Amino acid sequence: MPELAEVAYACGQWNPGIGKVVKEVYANPYSRVYRDLSRDCVVSELTKAKLISSATHGKQMLFKLSGHRWLGIHLGMTGSLQIEGSNYQSHKHDALILFQSKQALIFRDPRQFGRLRMHIGNNAPPWWSELPVSMLDQRFKPSVLSTALSRHGKRPVKALLLDQRYFQGMGNWMADEVLWRAHIHPARKCAEISSAEGKKLFTKIKFVVKGAMHSVGKHGGDPPKGWLFHVRWKNGGICPKTKTPLAREEIGGRTSCWSPVLQK
Repeated sequence: MPELAEVAYACGQWNPGIGKVVKEVYANPYSRVYRDLSRDCVVSELTKAKLISSATHGKQMLFKLSGHRWLGIHLGMTGSLQIEGSNYQSHKHDALILFQSKQALIFRDPRQFGRLRMHIGNNAPPWWSELPVSMLDQRFKPSVLSTALSRHGKRPVKALLLDQRYFQGMGNWMADEVLWRAHIHPARKCAEISSAEGKKLFTKIKFVVKGAMHSVGKHGGDPPKGWLFHVRWKNGGICPKTKTPLAREEIGGRTSCWSPVLQK
């Protein structure tokens, strides 16, 4: 599933459409992304509306349109946003297409785990404004982590980092990256994390989030060289720091990768 930085990059693919009017809307009649709203509502509300702005929060996207309209998008497992010419012809996996005078804004989702939401009102919808604090927000403080650790003492720390109630946009590869840099084994119970380790863990969360946004979030592709990301899925992968073999195992319901030398 796309994580915080991938979602930010994907959202930016529609930015060339900001300030332009949606002339026609295609809503795929067979796509499950409309399970929470009416296709007819999407078509009627977005047609003739001007795209005003875009924003991301964790794994969520929000597009503001004229007439106090708000379009929310969650990419799910395989969703993506793309832009094509105005003469673009819809394909099987295109869930939504916003046709503008010179381009088409496309939401494509082959496996249909994504989701669309609509809201009409002066302010952003509650399902956006009430999301937990973003890891990019100045309000994201060490207390968020310490509170989470104390509340879930019996959970593996890897599972905690994937909890969207505390770490909006954190996904599997980012959590592995954070723990590798903090030298903490993913199976360690939250109650076992010392105060000093907690401080280091928070620092590494901020580092990975900012680094991912400055690389993947801006340019797409992969994080910088030297990150665990580049070797975590390889059979016989080698730790970039110790040059020793990495280990992989399911922890907290997700496949995890770590360096046995660094992460005891």
